[in-house]
Amino acid sequence: MVEHFAPHRYVSSALAYVAPGVDADDLDAELALAPRDLEYLAASISLASGVDIPDRDASSLRTVRQIEEYLANHRR
Repeated sequence: MVEHFAPHRYVSSALAYVAPGVDADDLDAELALAPRDLEYLAASISLASGVDIPDRDASSLRTVRQIEEYLANHRR
C-alpha cells in the first residue's frame, strides 16, 4: 500500500509535540517559536516526512502554510 504524502499531518503532529499551544489549522499565523524550538520542529517534520529541512531553510519558515509548501516542493 502506498502511503499518501500529507504535509499537514506531519506539521500538525510535530507542532503538537514541540509547541502544543499552537493551532496547526491556523495556516497563516506567525509561529512564535524560539530558534531551538524551530530546530526541533524542523527535525521532527524531517523524520516523519523524509524531507530534509536544513537549518538555513527552517529559519525562514514562519507559518504552517510555508512549512507545508516547503514539504510539497521538496519531497523526493
